[in-house]
Amino acid sequence: MVSVDNLDCLDLLIWLGKGAAVKQRLNFSESKISRMARRVADAFEVSLIKRNGEWTVIGDTALLDLQRLVHQEYRWAMRRPLRIEAHYCSGRVLSGCLPESWIKGNFDPVEVQIPLRYLRNGIIDAWIGVFPDVPEEEDGDLYCFHLIRMPVHPVVATDHPLIALGDRVTLEDVKRYPSRVFPNYALPRFQAMMQELELWNPMMLKKSHNFDQWEGGMTGGEIVGYATQLTIDFFDRTHMLLPIQVPFEVGETLVVRREYAIHPRFEELVSDLKGQAVELQQRFPSICLCF
Repeated sequence: MVSVDNLDCLDLLIWLGKGAAVKQRLNFSESKISRMARRVADAFEVSLIKRNGEWTVIGDTALLDLQRLVHQEYRWAMRRPLRIEAHYCSGRVLSGCLPESWIKGNFDPVEVQIPLRYLRNGIIDAWIGVFPDVPEEEDGDLYCFHLIRMPVHPVVATDHPLIALGDRVTLEDVKRYPSRVFPNYALPRFQAMMQELELWNPMMLKKSHNFDQWEGGMTGGEIVGYATQLTIDFFDRTHMLLPIQVPFEVGETLVVRREYAIHPRFEELVSDLKGQAVELQQRFPSICLCF
């Protein structure tokens, strides 16, 4: 057995990646956080190492993951702070009013595989992800509460050649230009749909959001990006949505381990997010509510 505080230090280091971020959430010194985390690693005979500036565990984590699930149950039952992460798009759209008992993550992951793994093994307690890259309805471990759906538009700088076409622009026109989308396999279902439409020409981007690489990197030229009515505000004022839609919708989905889907604390979180979703739908009629 390991203490709750010790395992908190290890898992928040892995989840948030930086000692300074853990210090902000737990109010422990970075040296104390490191010592407590290493005690857990030693107890479970795994190695805690720093790779590319972030912490990770090397070794067989089977027993550690079982311990995490015990601690997760304790968090839910004893009203300890719960942990929520979000895709960088979702986090900026739906992070305004969350219950105070939830610890927010960095809200900058671009890819979905790592947050879903953290959710499955109990490192985090909930995740706001981007539909369609969320678990299937028949997933035995994870439950999805779908919030909103919305259309996707190409977005370009105001000096882009496609602007001159006005309302006559088509997706065939868009295909002729390079695109700034997500890294390969960050959102595999979204990527597959875009590839089928021949709209996928990704540039090399990192797995966490960085404005200079993403929206800030679209400073003109012939690059095409993709956005919704909600995420167009991520770009500066020199960018605009083209008056055409990609023929599928994206959305926001809240995901939790299935055993907590009817827990009062999850229902409280759902209620807050539903309220935000209704406000967004009132502002943007193209958004559809899923509940």
